[in-house]
Amino acid sequence: MQRLAGSPAGCLGRCPGYVGKTLVPQRLTQCARPSHGSRRGSVVVQARKLAHLRKKMWKEAGPPPDLATRLFTERIMYLGMPIDSSVAELLTAQLIVLVQEAPDPIFFYINSTGIAKSTTKFGNEHEAIAVYHMMKGVQKFCPIYTLCVGNAFGEAALLLSAGSPGKRAALRSATIMLRQPLQRLNGMQASDIDIYRKITREKTQTMAKYLAACTKKTEEQIEQDFARPRYFNPYEAVSYGLIDTVLEPKEERVVFKDWEKMGSEIAELGLWDDEEQPLPTNIMYPGTSQYWRSDFDG
Repeated sequence: MQRLAGSPAGCLGRCPGYVGKTLVPQRLTQCARPSHGSRRGSVVVQARKLAHLRKKMWKEAGPPPDLATRLFTERIMYLGMPIDSSVAELLTAQLIVLVQEAPDPIFFYINSTGIAKSTTKFGNEHEAIAVYHMMKGVQKFCPIYTLCVGNAFGEAALLLSAGSPGKRAALRSATIMLRQPLQRLNGMQASDIDIYRKITREKTQTMAKYLAACTKKTEEQIEQDFARPRYFNPYEAVSYGLIDTVLEPKEERVVFKDWEKMGSEIAELGLWDDEEQPLPTNIMYPGTSQYWRSDFDG
């Protein structure tokens, strides 16, 4: 390699842009070509910029809401598990917050088997009754729409019937069941069992009292009916007074213009023998909470 005049010794050997007597442009030299490492570094930089931009957007607009927050924003309560102390506490807290926010309707979806079967704690019925009392108190300020979307057994049936009058409903696939309070007594002496039997009878009378208030039945009739578990389909529940409406798809909605004529014809055919209860023909469409409310209110 030949030195150029005025060039310090060894300088050209360390210059990546010099080949022979000619200076090669940097874009053609080996050192100026981008390596795979530099490309990876560029991708990492872009990813970091994107993450920073996303973080900045979330800080300004907030992260997307989770399911529980979205339901609460729409004033929807959902009971989808057996009732225990933590569930009753959550339902009570939701009712307190919702009634403080606005006097708008509350929509309560129910799919529960009542008191948890595995529990050994005595007094879970009182926790469900506490939710019942809270619902009745809230109804003085805003209506509560109740809808059974699966099962409503025992104490869950009580909460279903505790909705505002005329605003209690069930899907046609729902099942509703009345039963007495449950209590398992294992490993107790006779005196303790006698005490628990007395308390259980008092709770049975309390349940019968509140169900009678919701269904317009007598307490004696309620106690007789749930001496053993009694199951209802939605139409039987309407007849019994547990709910007011059966929600059906709109294309299958049944509308009767002349109620008196239709009622007399059904009575003549012997298809409906309960003169005190209305015919279960008020069928609505199960849409969102807004459509649900409009269907109820006509």
